[in-house]
Amino acid sequence: MAHGCQSFLIILWQIRVLTRELFQLGEKQMRKKTLVVLMLVLGIAIMPLAGAATAQSDPVVITMWHIATESDSFYPVLPPAIERFNETHDNIKIEAEAIQNDAFKTQLQVAVAAGEQPDIFQTWGGGLLKSYADAGVVRDIPELDGELGAGFIPGSLGPSTFDGKHYAVPANLAGVFLYYNTSLFEQYDVAVPETWDQFIAACGTFSENGVIPVALGNVNRWTGSFWFMNLMLRIGGPEPFLNAFNRVNDGSFASPEFVEAGKYIQEAVDAGCFGEGFNGIDYPDEQLLFGTGLAAMELQGDWNYAGLISIDEEFAHNNVGVVPFPTLDSENGDPKALVGGTGQAFAISADAPAEANAALIELLGSDEFGMSVATNGFIPALTGYAENIEDPLVQQMATLLGEATYVQLAYDQFLPPELAQVHLDTTQQIFGKSMSPEEAAETMEAAAADFLDAE
Repeated sequence: MAHGCQSFLIILWQIRVLTRELFQLGEKQMRKKTLVVLMLVLGIAIMPLAGAATAQSDPVVITMWHIATESDSFYPVLPPAIERFNETHDNIKIEAEAIQNDAFKTQLQVAVAAGEQPDIFQTWGGGLLKSYADAGVVRDIPELDGELGAGFIPGSLGPSTFDGKHYAVPANLAGVFLYYNTSLFEQYDVAVPETWDQFIAACGTFSENGVIPVALGNVNRWTGSFWFMNLMLRIGGPEPFLNAFNRVNDGSFASPEFVEAGKYIQEAVDAGCFGEGFNGIDYPDEQLLFGTGLAAMELQGDWNYAGLISIDEEFAHNNVGVVPFPTLDSENGDPKALVGGTGQAFAISADAPAEANAALIELLGSDEFGMSVATNGFIPALTGYAENIEDPLVQQMATLLGEATYVQLAYDQFLPPELAQVHLDTTQQIFGKSMSPEEAAETMEAAAADFLDAE
C-alpha cells in the first residue's frame, strides 16, 4: 500500500512539472508533452483498477484430500462436483488430491502428527475423528445445527457428532449386504441363504462344482471385519460390543459373543467358503473375482455395486442380487441390524480458512450433488433424493438400510485408532487360523483394558 501511494505522488509531481513546461514550448513540442501528460493521467486512473485486479487474482485456496481416485466407485460423483464448484467461484478454489483408500489413512495420520493436515479431508466418523476433535485437530461445524443441517438425513450426521457438535459433512450413506450371483445360484440350484446353515451348505455346493463360494480380499483386513461385525449383530445384537467398549454391564471383548463370532468365521474357512489365499489378495481383486463371475457371493458395502458396473455393466445389471447377512439361531441376535453408517464424509481442519465451512456445505449440499449421488448408484445423505435412485438394486439396498433396527458403524471407525488396529489384526489372524477365537478375544480385551480403563 505504501509503495502504491509513493508511485501516485511521483506521477502527480511529474504532471505538475510537465504542465509548467507546456506554457514554455512551441505548438509541436506542446503536442508531444500533452500526450505524455495524458498518459500519466491515464496511469493514475487505472491504478485502482490494477489493484482490484490483483486482489481478484488471489482467491482463497482450500486444500482437500479424498479417496475418489479413478479406480474408486465415487469417482464419477466427487471430482466433477469439485470441478463445478471451482468453475462457479472466482473467490474460492478447492485444490483436491485423490489418494488410494489405505494409503490415505496412513498419509493422513502422518500429516496430522506433523500438523500438516489439509483444510478438508475424508473421514468415516467414529473414534478416529473424535480423537482429532479432542486434540483440536478439527473444528466443529455449527452451521449444521440449523436449517442447513436439516437438509441432511439425521442418521448421516450421527457418526461424526460428539457432545452435540457436528464435525463432518456427509456425502452419502452406506450399508453392507451379501451380494450373490443370481445366474450361478440358478445354475446349481442353490437357495439364496437366509440362515447361516444355508450359507454353509451353499459354500459346499459351489466348492464341489469348482466355483469360489465367496470372494474375499482380506489383505486389507476391513473386508474380513465385515464378517466379524455382522456375526456379532446376529449373535447378540449391538449390546455386547457397546458394553465392552463403554466398560459397563460387565462388558468385555473376551465375552462369549466375541469368541462365538470367531468360531463361526473359522467354520466358514474350514468349509472352504473363501477359497484359497484370501488373506493375501486385496479388495480390488475381491471385487474382480465376483464381478467376472468367478465367485458366487461377496459381503460388501453398497458402494461395491458401482465398481461392479465399471467391471461389467451387463453382468452387474442382470446377474447381481443382494440380501441381508444370514441369520443365526440366537435368542439375542438382531436379524434386521446392519453394518453401515456414513459412506463418505469430510471434516475441516481447525486451521482451515474461515470460508471452508460454507464451501464444504455448498459442495456436498447442492441439488446437483444430491442428484449425482443418487443417479450414480449411491444412497444420498441429503433428504429428498432417494426417489431419484434409478437402479432397482440400489433402491433395494436403500430400503433395507431404512428398515434396519440398528446400524453398526464399522469397528475400525468406531474404536479409537489403537484398538481398531488390534481388532483388524486379530480378525485377520482368526481368518488365517493363526490365532484361536479365544486368543483373539483375550488379546482384544487386554488392549481395551490398557487403553479404555486408563482413560
